[in-house]
Amino acid sequence: MEMVTLKGIVLREYPAGENDKFIHVFTKERGVIEISVRGGRKMVSKNAGGCQLFAYSTFSVRFDKGRYYLDSCEPIRLFYKIREDLDKLALADYISEVLTYVAGQHEQKEDLMRLVLNTLHFLSNGERECIFLKSVFEMRFMTEIGMMPDIVCCPVCMSYISDYMCFDMLSTKLYCHKCFRGSYDDSQIRINASVVKALRHIVFADFNRLFNFRLSDKNMLKLSQLTERYLLIHLGKEFKTLEFYKSLGNKIYE
Repeated sequence: MEMVTLKGIVLREYPAGENDKFIHVFTKERGVIEISVRGGRKMVSKNAGGCQLFAYSTFSVRFDKGRYYLDSCEPIRLFYKIREDLDKLALADYISEVLTYVAGQHEQKEDLMRLVLNTLHFLSNGERECIFLKSVFEMRFMTEIGMMPDIVCCPVCMSYISDYMCFDMLSTKLYCHKCFRGSYDDSQIRINASVVKALRHIVFADFNRLFNFRLSDKNMLKLSQLTERYLLIHLGKEFKTLEFYKSLGNKIYE
């Protein structure tokens, strides 16, 4: 048996029996882990606060025979306002599903943790719109897991910017309009200079500047189409939480 102290974000919770529950927690040290919480469904439980959905907490756990069991937890930050808005809750659920699908155990994920915490912070405070946060998360997430696109310049003529460029999602390359020889479809999208700059900002900016950019509604829509499609193509999976998020009226395709 191993005693472990971890900091993590509660992504999911599942009932077990009358009073217990399981929680899925994203940690930077071990990825997403499942923790058994005895008495976790009781409102008077001493661990109720730190084990609630989207809580960022310190967990003291026992690791025994391949399973984690909670001894105690202390909340660090509670993003409780997310649960007061259905659009925010749906987006947070989508982020959770993507993380759970990709973030395996026993891998260092410090930058991913920072990305998720920053995204939940802005989502909870309402300081950025959902469509903005969704796009930033999707493209920076793909960058952090080793799927960074090749968007520095056109691979043919080395042009850095033009009035509009084409992003080929399959090859992950960004072509100027003169060198692009394909046809626009679901995997090849035409974007203007403003969207190109925003895309580069998301991929290359330091974390303290990551969320500091603005786009018009039209350009934000185009960026959102691009980042979502890029994630879905390269992860090779459809996410039910994404479909629910869209069913609320958060459609990015006209």
